[in-house]
Amino acid sequence: MLFLSGFAFAQTQNPTQPEASVSPIKTKPDKQINLTLEGMIGVSVGDGIVGINVGGPSLKLKIKDFKIGIGAFPSLIIMDDKAAPRLAVSPIVEYKKWMLITPYYGYDSKDTMLWTFGIGYKFR
Repeated sequence: MLFLSGFAFAQTQNPTQPEASVSPIKTKPDKQINLTLEGMIGVSVGDGIVGINVGGPSLKLKIKDFKIGIGAFPSLIIMDDKAAPRLAVSPIVEYKKWMLITPYYGYDSKDTMLWTFGIGYKFR
């Protein structure tokens, strides 16, 4: 009988010591890939050219709030009082929702390179 009471005593906890509780550590996994759909509209001007540009595919390097890259811009250019669709390629410098662009549209009929400089606004 002494053996049974000693066994029961050994199984009870000491009320003066608080129970040690360990909460599980929750970690958030790092995103390896971030896929987003973005849009952009911009206006650029050059030597006798006005371009209305919309965002196309781009490749950008993000450094804090800045993004630097290159992109393709389906555009409508107004040149010689005529509007024509063209695809432009442009370096991009982006800060938050604003971007500086310098679209290159290729050559015109006089073998002149068509460049413009402008600003764009990114929406999501």
